[in-house]
Amino acid sequence: MPFEFINAIRAKSTIRITGGAANTQINLVNLSANTAEETVTAAAIAQVSASTNGIYRIYRGNNSAGVLIMEIPTFGHYVMYEYDITFANSATSNIFVEHTGTAGTLVMQLAKTATYSPALSGM
Repeated sequence: MPFEFINAIRAKSTIRITGGAANTQINLVNLSANTAEETVTAAAIAQVSASTNGIYRIYRGNNSAGVLIMEIPTFGHYVMYEYDITFANSATSNIFVEHTGTAGTLVMQLAKTATYSPALSGM
């Protein structure tokens, strides 16, 4: 499936996945806007929107053998951060997205935990 990362340093990352049935692995290192300045150590799902003629399944880990975090059939829009929650379940693990349909789009926003160089100071 085609996918795109929209990353910003010291801010959330957004991932867009489109297309038919396929699997997408999202490595934590891919959530960094600049690996020389930002090292992502964990990520939690803050928001998800999806439309599909199948099912999107989101796991923690490198494949569908990981912990199932969320299953989205047909259509769903989930904004967890409005309630001050995020879905982490092994936040230091990669994220794996499985799609069973022939068409669809998933947009997921991730809150990141990271270290920075130079480190934040004087705040």
